[in-house]
Amino acid sequence: MKKGNYDQIISELKKELDSECAIASKYGIVLATKIKEFSKAKIIPQKILSVIKNSQDIAKELGLKQINSFALEAEKYNYLFTFSSELILISKLKLDVNLSKFMPNVSAFLNQLSENLKEDEIKEFSEFDFKKEIQNIEESIKKDESKEKKYSIIKDLVSFISN
Repeated sequence: MKKGNYDQIISELKKELDSECAIASKYGIVLATKIKEFSKAKIIPQKILSVIKNSQDIAKELGLKQINSFALEAEKYNYLFTFSSELILISKLKLDVNLSKFMPNVSAFLNQLSENLKEDEIKEFSEFDFKKEIQNIEESIKKDESKEKKYSIIKDLVSFISN
């Protein structure tokens, strides 16, 4: 999944789910958004990130295998935070939306999006030849030293003339 597609994904989610959404990286940086409270390229609040980070510990304390999302109820909206190992999906929902019907769809979507992201990762790396790079560095140093020796004669002449 290319990063430029996030804006398009958010637009499609707005149409399909009839809710404003935002996608953030696992570090909390908002990659695309339709939610004014979460501006693009900003970081979601640290307290929310800490809840996401500690979700596995919370799950263990509650005797659960894992926690995939949590909701915050505000005055006029619910904010649903659904997360995977790579992405965080934030949904801004009206208070009358049935979260039990909405959450499984969002979780499945986020898992699919994360899988697509993993597929596009670089799987092969080219080998780096340190020996060749060291030789190139040594050659460039020798060239610089020879240039320095050439100009030392001119420096000596200038200093002789100026005295």
